[in-house]
Amino acid sequence: MKKIIYSSALMLGMLTAATVQAQETTYYAGMGLGTVSVDYKDSAAGIDQKNASAGAFAYFGADLNDYLALETRIGATGKDKQTYAGGIERSFSSPTFLSLLAKVKYPVTPELDLFVLGGMTRAKIKGKMTTAAGVVTQNKSKFGASFGVGTDYRVSDRISLGAEWVQYLFPVNLSAGSVFTTGSKARMWGITGKVAYHF
Repeated sequence: MKKIIYSSALMLGMLTAATVQAQETTYYAGMGLGTVSVDYKDSAAGIDQKNASAGAFAYFGADLNDYLALETRIGATGKDKQTYAGGIERSFSSPTFLSLLAKVKYPVTPELDLFVLGGMTRAKIKGKMTTAAGVVTQNKSKFGASFGVGTDYRVSDRISLGAEWVQYLFPVNLSAGSVFTTGSKARMWGITGKVAYHF
């Protein structure tokens, strides 16, 4: 019985390896555009700033097979602005962010995929405060886990369109300074449309 189980497992492993090797890795590149924002929360000061802003990113990926891809993104968010009492304006953004993501796909049809994204993002979080006395800024580089879901539709052999929601950074602590305060947090997210060219 053990020999049968061992032989079956060995054959299954060889078959799986042969299948993976038979699937050629293909590459793609594209851009995403939509809402990509940084939210800011300072509980002590009663600030919970969540204003959507436009953002964009470029991406390059490798389809390892029908179910898995690896993707790199670089982009920027828009500015989440809000004016407070006394004419104080605060804005928060990420001038640059870099994401490394694994993309697990489920082919619904030959043209349509549903997918889940998981990975890491490093983002430069920029805070800006404008008062009657002048303007102060503060930057902080943050690194954290990313998660998202979406769909891709293959319009042709070379072109695909997609839509997705991604939490690039879950709430991360910010160091106190000229703009950020002790205990303040930021999170980064996006709801975007995408277009890609497949090589």
